[in-house]
Amino acid sequence: MYLEHFQFRTQPFSEHATAAALWQDARMKEGLARLEFLLKMGELGLVTGASGVGKSALIKRLLSRLTPQQCEVVYCHLTHLPSSGLLKLIATQLGEAPKRGKDRLYEQILERAQRSEGTLLLIFDEAHLLTSESLTDLRLLISSALEIGPPLKILLVGQESLRGTIKRAQHADLLNRVSVRYQLRPLSKEQTAQYVDFQVSQAGGDGKIFDAEVKDLLHDFTGGLPRAINNLAIACLLQATALDVARVDEDVFRQAAGEFQL
Repeated sequence: MYLEHFQFRTQPFSEHATAAALWQDARMKEGLARLEFLLKMGELGLVTGASGVGKSALIKRLLSRLTPQQCEVVYCHLTHLPSSGLLKLIATQLGEAPKRGKDRLYEQILERAQRSEGTLLLIFDEAHLLTSESLTDLRLLISSALEIGPPLKILLVGQESLRGTIKRAQHADLLNRVSVRYQLRPLSKEQTAQYVDFQVSQAGGDGKIFDAEVKDLLHDFTGGLPRAINNLAIACLLQATALDVARVDEDVFRQAAGEFQL
């Protein structure tokens, strides 16, 4: 196993790292600044980016900073549900027995928001899967929330197609309510090298395991997407272990990368 081979204390390049163990780069700092503004002043936030670019890591960092007194959070990733099912899911996650009928569900969620100790934040991950009807329903929740306190806020997180969906004429009212928007970009070549070094050091490994040329190749092959970097870096470590070598050089990389040519 490559953990023993490279004497790692923990799993490097893990998809399930704690917030404290996540790499903090300029992209994350910028995203967090915008989301903190949303919690203080905004109504509706929009975070978009390619699959595997780090949107979930950004959400995880945000949630790690919040206390129950500041903000009550409902996180939903089952965004493919019909609109009525989505509203029922929100009510259920708020600890309520969902009522029948959309009008009663609206009232139930808003009344629950009024009883919240702090801000109520509804986060919808994979929001590009939301139906047009669901987007309208969420906009109506925000509209109704203008009269209540503490405020109800919504954060939509999804792939880049979500921006195009919201720009459609039928969602003009929703678009006009977006007070915070952030496009999460892939890592640059320099950031990719820093990211690889960080992940290795976090796991207790030697920073020289990956050759400098390999870090450049990792970026070029993955386009700077952290999830793809994680998967390919692990494949490189497995290949180096199989060859019983102490470093990931260009030859090891190319052997590992060959498995990804699907």
